[in-house]
Amino acid sequence: MAIPQQSSSPDKLKSLTYIIGGLFFVLVLIEKSLGFSQTKIQQSFSADSFRNLGNGNSLFEKKAKSQRTSDPLTSNEWEDDLAWEEEALEDPILIGEEKKKIKNQDDGFSIPEISLPEDSFPGAGKKIQDRSGYLSVYFLKFYGQGKNSQSQLVKVSREFQGGDPIHFLVRKLLEGPSPEEKTKGVLNSLPKKLKFDPNYRLENGILHLSFSKDLEWGGSPEILKDRIDQICYSLIGNYGIKGLNVYIERTRLRSLGGDGMALPEILVKSPRKIILF
Repeated sequence: MAIPQQSSSPDKLKSLTYIIGGLFFVLVLIEKSLGFSQTKIQQSFSADSFRNLGNGNSLFEKKAKSQRTSDPLTSNEWEDDLAWEEEALEDPILIGEEKKKIKNQDDGFSIPEISLPEDSFPGAGKKIQDRSGYLSVYFLKFYGQGKNSQSQLVKVSREFQGGDPIHFLVRKLLEGPSPEEKTKGVLNSLPKKLKFDPNYRLENGILHLSFSKDLEWGGSPEILKDRIDQICYSLIGNYGIKGLNVYIERTRLRSLGGDGMALPEILVKSPRKIILF
């Protein structure tokens, strides 16, 4: 019986070489059929490729995007890029209109403006009548210079022909000092545009007066206080008037100016120096 001879090592190496060569040949054919080349493979694994990893954009998507946007005039993508500008211009208008709609809607949760009974003007009362004579009104004069200047009340007389003294006193206050008094430095802190509601009420010694909004506009806290003092000194002490309640367009004045200077419940004469003219 013959014993088969085992193949030698050189024969095994030759067979292995044939197998590896065949596999390499197959890989080359696959590479050519798919359109890959060594240069393209190296370019695809550049540093930029690693930086894009994890951003959700593959190399093929990046390549397709670059080809798609290479000529913006032949595509509609440039219109999409400008869409945000149109939105930026439209949004403020839409928001403004939406706010108007929301403001006009009555959803039951809005807080209405409520005026307390004591903050509303009580209405016209009985008019005061008096015979002719002389009545006093009060203006201002400043002493000192710069930051050291201080205002003092100036008492002047006006001839009253008879009738309603409240209307007369307020009207003379709004007219301001006479030309001769102005030459002596007498001034008026009440604004020229200030208007007075002729309907007033005197009740339990409290005179209720209503003015326009100009009473609390265009003045420092010191000037606003001077305005109240001019009104108080010109009216309190006459015809049984013991105090004032001042209103702005028939709403009770509780504070003055942008700083919100609080006013007392009833306005009275504050201690001040008086100059006689």
